[in-house]
Amino acid sequence: MNNLPSVVATVNTVAPKAFVVPARPPHTFLGMARALLVGVPLLASAGAPASIALAFVAAQVAECSLKAYLARSGDDERLKSPALRHNLEALWHLAHIEGLPLSRQAPTWLLTLSVLHNKPYFIRYSTGVHALGTPAGEPMATELAAIVELVSHHL
Repeated sequence: MNNLPSVVATVNTVAPKAFVVPARPPHTFLGMARALLVGVPLLASAGAPASIALAFVAAQVAECSLKAYLARSGDDERLKSPALRHNLEALWHLAHIEGLPLSRQAPTWLLTLSVLHNKPYFIRYSTGVHALGTPAGEPMATELAAIVELVSHHL
């Protein structure tokens, strides 16, 4: 027990209004890739309990960074097609063809994320599955950070 007197108070606060600053591709995609990338090493360091969360965030970082490069002209309409939308393997291949200095073959971790992230969206909804195999945190986290930086230097 302490001998301090109780403190009773009333506080009224006003939450700030949400705001959106207009922007357009490629900066919108790259901004989200960078913002979400912050969570990747944290989730990777958490190990197995965070494997699904890590895969989900890493897939989104990969998608946004590749789309940033592919929308470097400011036009992202073609990226909305079902063939590209969430297909990390197709986005990687197209970015490579269009001049982003990536290896021709996507890394195994990206191919795994592509299967989980693309339709039927196993990583989002897990419809009809009892388990998901996800990539290890490393080297994925390190390589993903390098991809985001690579894209930022080629916009």
